[in-house]
Amino acid sequence: MLLIRLVAVAFLFSYSALAEDLRLVYPHFPPYTKQQQPLAAGNFLVEKIMQQLQQGYSTKQVPNYKRALSEVQYGEADGFFFASQNSQRDSVAVFSKSVLYNNWSWFFRYDRYLNPYSSKFKSDAKVASIEGTNTLRWLNTHHYHVVGKQSNVAKLAIMLFDLERIDAAFMSADVFKSSEVHPNLVRGEYIEVVQRSAPFGIYISKAYLEQHPGFMQRLNSAIDVVQKTYLDSSYTLPSLIREP
Repeated sequence: MLLIRLVAVAFLFSYSALAEDLRLVYPHFPPYTKQQQPLAAGNFLVEKIMQQLQQGYSTKQVPNYKRALSEVQYGEADGFFFASQNSQRDSVAVFSKSVLYNNWSWFFRYDRYLNPYSSKFKSDAKVASIEGTNTLRWLNTHHYHVVGKQSNVAKLAIMLFDLERIDAAFMSADVFKSSEVHPNLVRGEYIEVVQRSAPFGIYISKAYLEQHPGFMQRLNSAIDVVQKTYLDSSYTLPSLIREP
């Protein structure tokens, strides 16, 4: 009987330890996140943050931010990374301290520059972004003339450069410029205008935080340590140092 009890206790302890692993999801969003080795910047930094926390965790790639939020909303994940903040995400999760800063930029064909700060551009220019992103949400919230949303950079580039169905693409600058899926991107034949700099962080579900008081404070402290170790003071993607 004692042996049975000991086995049962050991099983419960093992199950509890596994259950404590933080379940994180992330979209395919190179160069910030991707599944392949070597680790993308976002995956690398999250790994270092979890090591600093001494927190067990698992990660799973999902198609886009919309799916990442859905998994957290329905309890299939405890959080997602890297993301910028919006009210929809805030309704189900809590945004961490900023880990990186991500420029949101307009991209034009190299032979056709438009002024993105003019009222005429806002009302008349045909623009597009990537489905499920905060950049697309921002365009709609600020009443730009959005004519399409694409599932990836390759399709967006074709809309801009080949078909000329849009006047400008609007999205994360690092993602657009690192996606060598079109000759114009490889050769850098485009004009970039930065609109704003958005903080990138980790969202943790409110349900998880209710069960783990103090976790967000510990997470933010770990982010501070990792930033000082692996990033310079600009906190941007080019400032990443993999071997401090």
